[in-house]
Amino acid sequence: MISMVSCMSSSEEVKITPENSEWWDNLYRSSVTPWDIGVPAPPFRTFLDSPYAVPPGKLLVPGCGSGYDCMPFLSRGFEVTGLDFSETAIQIAMEKFRDTGHLGTKGFLLHRDLFDIHEYRGYFDYVLEHTCFCAIHPSRRRSYMLAIKDALKPGGRLIALWWLLDQKGGPPYASSKDEIFDLFSENFSIDLAYDPADSVPDRKGRELFTLMTLL
Repeated sequence: MISMVSCMSSSEEVKITPENSEWWDNLYRSSVTPWDIGVPAPPFRTFLDSPYAVPPGKLLVPGCGSGYDCMPFLSRGFEVTGLDFSETAIQIAMEKFRDTGHLGTKGFLLHRDLFDIHEYRGYFDYVLEHTCFCAIHPSRRRSYMLAIKDALKPGGRLIALWWLLDQKGGPPYASSKDEIFDLFSENFSIDLAYDPADSVPDRKGRELFTLMTLL
């Protein structure tokens, strides 16, 4: 697996860390984005075609990156707000939103820190998680859960495709099913959880799909 940390020179590591947006900008500008599979994650399309699919509503996509995962939800009538720490990622996503005719109508983008969007408290019907959780230092994971909770309306849903990793360092940082269940069961019911059959080849057996409801 490519470590995002190893992609930076020693001099850059001294000045910039993953807690700075410039660190992510450098990776996007260099096209060193191993977390980006270049298409919408197949399990999201499968979910939207399943009996468990949720009706369209306001959807927040934290760590939206290049915007691929926003596309199937936009095409199904969701109002999608992509959020990313990296301005470069937002610019890339903006091209997709514009090319599909969604920018400013059903598709919106925020160059913001997930931990600082307090004016959106209780605004969203859904949050979509994919490779944002594993990019955040484990010491901030409870804060991540609370930020998701705050962004959702009462009874809002968290739609998530977790990348399960067992490794030192990061990002991406290690995570497990048990950790995710323990962390989120404090404020969410876990309505659906399974290992997706249609993960991209290099993530087979290392993903978990969940649908959770805010209690």
